[in-house]
Parts: sequence; C-alpha cells; structure tokens
Amino acid sequence: MDHAVALKTAMVPLTTLQFSSADLAAIHSELQQKQAEAPALFRHLPCALDLQGFSPEQLNLAELLPLCRSTGLLPVAVRNANAVWAPQLAELQLADLGRGQSRSTAPVANCPPRQVKIHSGNVRSGQQLYHDGDLVLFGMVSAGAEVLATGDIHIYGALRGRALAGVKGDENAVIVCQQFDAELLAIAGQYRLFEEPHELRQQPVAIRLQDGSLNITGV
Repeated sequence: MDHAVALKTAMVPLTTLQFSSADLAAIHSELQQKQAEAPALFRHLPCALDLQGFSPEQLNLAELLPLCRSTGLLPVAVRNANAVWAPQLAELQLADLGRGQSRSTAPVANCPPRQVKIHSGNVRSGQQLYHDGDLVLFGMVSAGAEVLATGDIHIYGALRGRALAGVKGDENAVIVCQQFDAELLAIAGQYRLFEEPHELRQQPVAIRLQDGSLNITGV
C-alpha cells in the first residue's frame, strides 16, 4: 500500500532575528528600513525569533508576529525560549528549536546536491534573475539589476547591481565575481550596502559569511 505522507529529517537553515530591545515600534521601524534596503530578502522569508533574555511580560509575541509578517518575514519558530514561553508558543503555533547558536553548523558535506543554472548574457537595470540552486552568470549585472539564488552565485563579468545568495538561509553560500562594484551583497539574510567604492573595486573577489558578517576577499 502506498503511503500518502513520508516523513524525512533534514537540516534546514533559518534566518534568525535577534533583538536588543522589546520596543515593538523600534523593531518595526528597523525592519521596514531593512526591507526598503533589501526587498528581495524580505519576500516570504522563513525565520526564527531568538527570545534569549526576554520573558513573555517583556516581549509581546502575539503583536510581534503580525509586525514581522507586514515586512515580508514569516516567523515559523523560536530559539532560546525558556519554559515560561511554552503556552504562548503552543497558542501561536510556533516551533521551539531549543537552545544553541543562531548560525547553522552543519558541515557542507551534509548538504544535498543543488541544481545549477547557467545564464549567458547581461542582467540589465530593473531586471531580476532568480534560481533555486546555484547560479552561474556569464555576463554583467548592471547597476539597478538583481540576481538571487538559494545557493552560490558565480558571475563571470562585472557585478554592479545586487547579488543575494543563500536566500533561503544557506549560510555556506558564496558569491564570486570577476569585477566587483556591487550596490548590495547578501548571504543568508546578512546584507551589506555599498554607498562608497570598496577598496577591492573592479577586482575579482569572493564573498563568504563568517561569524555573522560578510567577508570580502580578493581571488
């Protein structure tokens, strides 16, 4: 007899929101600002809420959830929640991921193979190119253009627009380009804007996520 449902375990990395304040107005304002800076990151992005250091009396989770959703985030779980949170988590149908680091430590060898998309040609201003897997681009990403992938992004040309890798939370994703002059870079929700020319401008670079921040190195 065929089964209608099969259960499989998997390591699924999630973007984690960490809070230094319980002020909902301040949180909302900052999320709106981040959404305006990197709208592609905030498009139905599953995330976990880190409740470390907060109690239900300090942080109103029932009000925080719609606030997050209004900026395109989809909270599905929490981290570092002690036992007093249990009734609210059950009522709000949020998974409890337990305690631990916000960043995934799953080794690369455990990751499943990803599909590779090869695109030949430039991505012009106003255009967006997305792929669920690794993206290889033979061409230029113009200023005002955007390329996104759930895996790695390799650009054999100039990167003058925006490149967002690991958009579903893969912190092992990398971005590589031959000529670096980006407007914005992001890996697994960690992003960086470039309003001034970078010291490695026009050079080949590789970008990785290390200790929660983007590391740009020449190659």
